[in-house]
Amino acid sequence: MAKSSPDSPATSSPRPERPSGFFIPDFAEGIFGAVRAVPRHLDAARPWTRLAVASEALRATIRREFSEGGRVLHVCLQDALLPERAEALHAALRQALFRRHHHGPYPLHVAPLDSRQPPSTLIDFCAWLRSDEAAAFFADLVGWPRPLQTRQVQVSRMEVGESFPPHHDTQEEGLAVVFNFTRPWDERFGGVLAFPHPEGAWDSIRVPPLFNSVFVFRAVGALHRVTEWLPAAQGHQRYSITAFMLERP
Repeated sequence: MAKSSPDSPATSSPRPERPSGFFIPDFAEGIFGAVRAVPRHLDAARPWTRLAVASEALRATIRREFSEGGRVLHVCLQDALLPERAEALHAALRQALFRRHHHGPYPLHVAPLDSRQPPSTLIDFCAWLRSDEAAAFFADLVGWPRPLQTRQVQVSRMEVGESFPPHHDTQEEGLAVVFNFTRPWDERFGGVLAFPHPEGAWDSIRVPPLFNSVFVFRAVGALHRVTEWLPAAQGHQRYSITAFMLERP
């Protein structure tokens, strides 16, 4: 038998009394209203991006920008990841194991996400991008109306003289989500993601690979290229991580 309190010789109980939790939730709900559970896709995104706690006003702005993106629906956001996460990913990319792209016409390097890669923030980030929660997060972010799933995550690096020729990623509906980790970047370096206009030789959309930015676009039928990484960038590399989140078959 244990006393209900150290200074109470008159009473005892099989175990010490413990405060009841009954009144606390009742009081909190009475003051603040019903407590809403955080959706799983937002909870999973919180360790990576401040966009997971964005206000409704900001969410509405992002969705509007995407829907009004023009010929290629898109939105570009800077400071996309938490600063410490972006720095850790940049460091991990510099240590990752890269090899030449397996498809000859694509002169750039990729980092296979297999057992040869050392454990790092990069591996953890790509695991999140491949999750159902990440696909739901980006669908919600831009207001995509149907469920998505991540089909592929590609980690790429460009060195001087490398580029990505005009190509289509997919003929399936969904999103391409491109994170940039290039530091430093200057206009003289090149490495710009560009979407050629179908009626001319100019590029109607040009996206520089600014550090800790994310570019989300509708992937189907979107012809695009990455311009050459030029000699002015000698000693620096262009890093990006792309996830293809397509509608469920």
